[in-house]
Amino acid sequence: MAPAVVSRSEALATGQPRYFTGLACKNGHVGERYTKSKTCCVCGNAASADIKKRNPEKYLASIAEWARNNRDKTASYSRNYRNRNKGLRNLWTMNYRSAKDERMPSWLNDAEQFELECVYTYCAALRRVGLDYHVDHVVPLRGQRVSGLHVPWNLQVIPGRENTRKGNAFNG
Repeated sequence: MAPAVVSRSEALATGQPRYFTGLACKNGHVGERYTKSKTCCVCGNAASADIKKRNPEKYLASIAEWARNNRDKTASYSRNYRNRNKGLRNLWTMNYRSAKDERMPSWLNDAEQFELECVYTYCAALRRVGLDYHVDHVVPLRGQRVSGLHVPWNLQVIPGRENTRKGNAFNG
């Protein structure tokens, strides 16, 4: 079933990101168009995929710049994604916790386990006063080339932005 026909001016007036005219674009696609640019969605997505394929670094830089300039939209998109995909997020969390449990050696003594607890308590205290800090594994638990252990000497408390940027990478 085709979407209802909506003019661009109606879409602009109601704040819709896309509209449908029922007419074919210059490449023959009969589909939605982006309200802001008038571009056919199929053509726009194909052009974006082509740019991404030809110059992935430039594409990623443009995505990162857009995210920096649109922090509120990025946060809203992330929040909406998490709300729509709670099962997937729960699966990811359980997989992460399982990996952490598997990477925690049985030979840790009570003092070392207390150190682990202290690192997390310290990070929680920073977050309570409004600072965005994360507990990071220096050597990732599930790295592509190397996997670290969940031990006190593999932990560091770093700003959340830095941890997100680092991801699952090991620079050692």
